[in-house]
Amino acid sequence: MSVPTVATLCHDLGSDLAPAPGFTAPSREVSAVHISELPDPTGYLSGGELLLTTGLTLPRTKLGCERYVRRLIEAQLSALAVGLGPVHDAVPPVLASACARFDLPLLVVPAPTPFLRVTTAYWAAVSRSSEQLLKDVLATQRALVDAAASLDPVGSVLRTLARALGAWAATFGPGCDLERVFPARAAHEVDQVAHELGRLEGAGVHSAASFATAESAVVVLPLAADDRVVGYLAVGTSSTLDANERRAVLTACALLSLDSVRRSRADAVASEAGRCVALLVDQGQVGAARQLAAATDVASPGQYVAVLALRGRESDRLTNAVRGWCAEALTVRTDRHSAWGLVPGDHPPLQPLETAIARVDADAVAILSEVVAVEQAPRVRQLTTSALTTLSPGTRRLTASVEVPYDHDVAGRLRVAVDGLGEPLRETLVGYLRHRGQWEPASRALGIHRNTLRNRIRRCTTALDVDLDDPDVAAELWLVLRRGAWA
Repeated sequence: MSVPTVATLCHDLGSDLAPAPGFTAPSREVSAVHISELPDPTGYLSGGELLLTTGLTLPRTKLGCERYVRRLIEAQLSALAVGLGPVHDAVPPVLASACARFDLPLLVVPAPTPFLRVTTAYWAAVSRSSEQLLKDVLATQRALVDAAASLDPVGSVLRTLARALGAWAATFGPGCDLERVFPARAAHEVDQVAHELGRLEGAGVHSAASFATAESAVVVLPLAADDRVVGYLAVGTSSTLDANERRAVLTACALLSLDSVRRSRADAVASEAGRCVALLVDQGQVGAARQLAAATDVASPGQYVAVLALRGRESDRLTNAVRGWCAEALTVRTDRHSAWGLVPGDHPPLQPLETAIARVDADAVAILSEVVAVEQAPRVRQLTTSALTTLSPGTRRLTASVEVPYDHDVAGRLRVAVDGLGEPLRETLVGYLRHRGQWEPASRALGIHRNTLRNRIRRCTTALDVDLDDPDVAAELWLVLRRGAWA
């Protein structure tokens, strides 16, 4: 709020309040207007007042006036005004001398101007200032809301907040990595803030921090979505924020949190669609997976993929780290601690993935398979997730992958051979593979004798010219049966 000053009051009142001869009206803020005829009014002053007096009890001597003025100076008075007429026709010379010596602004209220005229003008100025302050605060709040509704809510809110406060504003991700900053020239200073954010990790959505850098006073607040910290807002100013500036920062924080909730829900929908696509691939339904991906606008599994398996404290944080590393990754949470995913064969470099996983959970374990044909992903997924149990905490096998071309000729030959088996042999083959080569469960499920099952499987292996005891062959044959809608 713009507080009235001695100079602005003199300007507003004109001849009704003017500097005494030899004095000027300074730009000192006036906290209140007080009237007193006491020889020592300092017990009723709190500092910054404009004191009005008729001089009824003013000391008559030079020494007495100097003591009077010295007490007013110690009380941090902004100015002293003498009302002429009732007691003095002119400013007493001893008072003017004392005020000049101790640098206390001396004003004159000429007769017949009442003191009420001065107090009324002061409170009218305060009212105008308060009204303007309210308008400015509302304008800032409205501008922040409008910015949050723009096409670029984060950038617009940061820009509006920074300009309103004459500061810089930045957002950080949940891993304390810088996302956006305005103005861009403040990036070098924001870098100094990033390492301080580590103190807030794990403190929850009600945490906050303030500290000083070489150039700014910095305030950091968390951005929350569903009781989770999804990022941070940092603001750096040249001086400590006042109450209204803090309100603007809190408003910006709330708006950015709402935007985070919106983006989090959109990400959750996309993540669920990606999960369904990955599960369809895992069931051998690659065509259906690609159709679903196209319908839900998520990444479609390509011809070649790599399988990533993870286990740690929180599987949702691990999958978020994976999608942050590769937006096309299709992830599936199997439980609170474990997850797996399909990543494109031409995935990004692996070092950022290692860094992202370590930042989320240093003890997490992970395995990335070689790049394989997407039809082989189910078998590779089983092997990869099973291998997780053999890793010690913190072990991550994220070696560079090598593309392995898919043998379309073998798959084509098997499709033709399976098609020629006939319905009874195909059903027997499906039942046998579904029970992973276990004779007793397979024969019971098929409703045939175990010897009949053995005889039919022997005929199948002869017709197909394959070894069903080879797990790679069994997996390949199962995919052929699924793609042909026989299984």
